[in-house]
Amino acid sequence: MSFEIGSRRVGVREPLFVIAELGLNHGGSLERALAMVDAAADAGASAVKLQTFRAEELVAAECPAPAHVPDASLRHFFRQFELDRAAHIAIAERVRERGLELVATPFSLAAVDMLVDVGVGALKIASGDLTYDALIAAAAATGLPLIMSTGMSTLEETAHAVAVAREHGATRIALLHCVSAYPVPAGSENLRAIQTLSHLFDLPVGLSDHARDTSAVPVAVALGATLYERHLMMSADHGVDAAVSSSPEQFAHLVTAAARTQLALGHGRRECLPAEAVNLTASRRALHTTRALVPGQRIERDDITVLRPSRGLSPALRDELIGTVVTRAIEAGAPFLGHDLPSVREQRGVA
Repeated sequence: MSFEIGSRRVGVREPLFVIAELGLNHGGSLERALAMVDAAADAGASAVKLQTFRAEELVAAECPAPAHVPDASLRHFFRQFELDRAAHIAIAERVRERGLELVATPFSLAAVDMLVDVGVGALKIASGDLTYDALIAAAAATGLPLIMSTGMSTLEETAHAVAVAREHGATRIALLHCVSAYPVPAGSENLRAIQTLSHLFDLPVGLSDHARDTSAVPVAVALGATLYERHLMMSADHGVDAAVSSSPEQFAHLVTAAARTQLALGHGRRECLPAEAVNLTASRRALHTTRALVPGQRIERDDITVLRPSRGLSPALRDELIGTVVTRAIEAGAPFLGHDLPSVREQRGVA
């Protein structure tokens, strides 16, 4: 299954759809967010993603911060990174100018409506909201492509979320395998889940990567990932998401690595490729004489050896050649040719 997000196609045999997640690394600054859009475009990303929220609509006042957030109040923490409607419009304009697609994660029902007005190319449901049916339903009802992260979820929860999305009109759905740890401990990446999701749901599947580096990119592509999401941070920054982010230079490297991996995977057919065909004759063998032979002589087993190159009869025809009568003078070491076999001579009308 494949579909378009804006002007770009997402699916098997398509270039990896690489999403540069701005996350919280913009620090609430529109200027920095715009610079990050430019950096994402220069690095070769397919899309930029925003997180759209108001702290009061996301967390309760007394909600404690998770382990990776250095703040006593999660509401206070998120308030620093809010981007208003005007900022979203400005970012959307810059995204279009740079030829990228805009994806956004709404964290409220109101955010869904605002993002539709702004003109995003796709909506994403965060892992933490995979069980928030009303938000999934609202996003699905927009008719926009819907990307859903599956961090912390079971297959049953993922199946339920997909069912809710489809029930409310979503026809273009993609799933992201995700491990909601920041960063993901080595050995907990569980990348084979990409194949599991793809086989069970028959949807485009990708990876939302929270590892310390991007070494999973070639593996994810080899396992069938068609989308890849990674946090971006400016080279000089140490953003709040730094532990799971890549600089523009690192981002450009992962885009290149993904393209090289897809190219290396090829079409999957077992055939002689043009690059190796030039070596075929020199590398394979044919039947050659061990001594000079004259017309009328009967070919014995000891008269035949198997040598490179393959400019002659196939080794598979050795037994058929034994006992035949030579019709021409053959030098020692020369290859036996097709017309040295009676069956071939008869087919060609050769005496």
